[in-house]
Amino acid sequence: MSLCARDAFRAELTAVAGRDGRVVCLETLPRDKDHPFAAAHPDRFFSLPNVGSVLTQMVTGLGAAGFRPFVVVTSGAEVRTTAPRSLWRDCLEAGATVVVPPENFPDGYDEVRRMSGVPLAVPCGEQETRAVVRQAARSARPHCLVLGERAGAGRGDGAESGAPLSSLALGDPEAACARLISVGEAGTRLAVAARAASPGLGHAHLVYLDDAGLSAAAVELARWPGTSVVTAAPRMLDPVLRELRSRMPGRAVLGVPAGAGRGDVAQVLAAAAGD
Repeated sequence: MSLCARDAFRAELTAVAGRDGRVVCLETLPRDKDHPFAAAHPDRFFSLPNVGSVLTQMVTGLGAAGFRPFVVVTSGAEVRTTAPRSLWRDCLEAGATVVVPPENFPDGYDEVRRMSGVPLAVPCGEQETRAVVRQAARSARPHCLVLGERAGAGRGDGAESGAPLSSLALGDPEAACARLISVGEAGTRLAVAARAASPGLGHAHLVYLDDAGLSAAAVELARWPGTSVVTAAPRMLDPVLRELRSRMPGRAVLGVPAGAGRGDVAQVLAAAAGD
């Protein structure tokens, strides 16, 4: 069974840290006795459940000492002394790669986009999450990763693991009258189900939602005729629609929310058909 995104992050970061002694993990959760990073690299793991400015100070100090800090920030109910939005923003500015839950999206989305050179990734499935972690570890820039705790569906559709992480286009743009654009776990599940029902649809899977990632994806998406239908969890859908519409003026870009009790395959197919 595939790991959920948070567990895939922990497993991959543990492996990366085994090859790179600069990688350090900090979490705003109470220490988990089964945490793989803590077990493998106890001298580079820090659990800080009651955090304040000390976390940002630690990140700044670790960076100055040549380390590569990765910070996992939990949702608001679990962080009591500092607002999560301020916390992960300050850690990004201090040079850390930061992991936030989907509940924090789109709060602060525009702030991340205004941080020049900070990639914002929303991977789907275990393999994609691991690839994003490796890419963040190789980069000299801090990243913002949006990771949930549900088991990942993967991209499906016969996607190749070596496909670009900025977007994955499937289907023939000359033959497809419309295409789906999936974001995140819930959005990808819905898009894969809709494409199974209507194989003629194209499918573009987006991972990076920062300005550079969306601009690169828009160039590729402009090759496709007809309507675009974005499938994403409700909190992700509106900002992604706004940004894609601004980059593809005059093109029909619709949205169907994904998740429990949200949009279904029939709604996606109706939107793609222009009904």
